Amino acid sequence: MHPELLIARFGELWLKGANRSQFTVRLTRNVKGALAAAGVHGAKLRVDEARLFVEPATPDDVPAAFAVLRETPGIANVSACVRVEKRLEALATTAAALARATWTEAPTTWVCRARRIDKAFPQNAPLIERTVAEQVGLAIGDAWKVDLRTPKRTMYVEVLREMACVAAWNEDGIGGLPVGTAGRTLLLLSGGLDSPVAGYLAQKRGCELEAVYFHSPPFIAEASREKVTALARILGTRQGGLALHVVHFTEIQEAIHTSCDPKLTVILYRRFMYRIADALADRRGALALCTGENLGQVASQTLENLSLVDRLAARMTLRPLMAFDKHETVAIAHRIGTYETSILPAEDCCTLFVPRHPAVRAPLSFVEHQESKLDVAGLVERALASTETVRT
Repeated sequence: MHPELLIARFGELWLKGANRSQFTVRLTRNVKGALAAAGVHGAKLRVDEARLFVEPATPDDVPAAFAVLRETPGIANVSACVRVEKRLEALATTAAALARATWTEAPTTWVCRARRIDKAFPQNAPLIERTVAEQVGLAIGDAWKVDLRTPKRTMYVEVLREMACVAAWNEDGIGGLPVGTAGRTLLLLSGGLDSPVAGYLAQKRGCELEAVYFHSPPFIAEASREKVTALARILGTRQGGLALHVVHFTEIQEAIHTSCDPKLTVILYRRFMYRIADALADRRGALALCTGENLGQVASQTLENLSLVDRLAARMTLRPLMAFDKHETVAIAHRIGTYETSILPAEDCCTLFVPRHPAVRAPLSFVEHQESKLDVAGLVERALASTETVRT
C-alpha cells in the first residue's frame, strides 16, 4: 500500500479573506514551478476546502513531491494519503494496513486524529478516531504507546465532501505566505551564513527575491563568486529561479583605501553597497532591501553605524536576523540547506583592507567628510554600469 495523493494545508494564508484567491493562485504557481524543478512532471493540482491537493502522475513521484510541498512557503503541513471509500469500516481497515506498511521503525508513540468536513457523514470525528485507533492499535501491537500530547507518529483521517483519505506520513511545512505575494525584495547576498538565512525568512513572508553580490577581482577569487551563485541557486528553488546581480566593487574599495581614514573602511564600503543596491532596486522594481545584518554582531552593525547606511536608501531595509543569536541562524541554515555551502572557505570583499580597530560609532559628519574626498556619484555610476546579471 503506497500513498497516492498529497494534501497540503494552508496556515495563515487561509485568513486572508476576500483576496484569498490571489494567494492560492500564487501558491499553486509556485508549487508547479518547484515540482518541475524537482523533476516531478504531470502532477494534477487543485485547491479546495482550504487545501492544495497534489496528485503525482505515479506513486514513485510522491516522495519528491512531498519534499517540495514541505519546503514551499505558504504551506503549514503536508500529508501523503491513500483514498478510501467513505465508510467507517473502510477507513479503519485502510488505516491499519497503512500503519503496518509504513510505520516500520522501532515502536514509539502514536495517536489518531480525525476531521469530518462532510457533515453528512454519519459518524462524528471522535467516533471515527476511536474506531480507527482501535484497528490501528491491533495492527501495530502493544509496544506502540498512545500519546495524545506529543506523539511521534500520527494517523490522520479526513472525511471530505468528495472523498475520504487516511495518511500515516505527515510533516509540518514552513508556513508563512507564498513567495511573491509581498512583492519583490533585493537581497544583499554574501557567501556567509547570515544573508542566505535572511533571504529565506523574507521569502517565508512572501517576498520574491533578487540578489546583489559585491565582487572584488583580483583581490577576491572567483571561488567566492561561485559560492554565492550556489547559495542564490538554493534560494531560487522556492521561487522558480533567482536573478543575481554581480557588482564589480574593486575600484570603490581601492578609492576608499587610498583616500579615507582606515577606521571607516567597512562603514564606507557598506554605504556604497546601499547606494548601489538602492539604485538597482529602482531599476528592478524592488520594494525593499534585505540584509543578514544582526544587531551588535560586528562593528558595522551597531545602531549608530546601521543608521549611517539606512539614511542612504529610498526604501525600507528588512533585517530578519536583527535579534537572532548566532546558533539560531546556524540552525535555520542547516534546515534550509545553505550551511554546508556557507562554511566553505572563501574570501569576502568586506574583509579587504579592513583595519584592526574599525569605528564602532562613527559620527555622520566625520563619515561625510571622508566621502567628500571621493567621486561618489562617479564610482556608483561605473559600478552599476559594470554589473552583470546571472539567472540561477
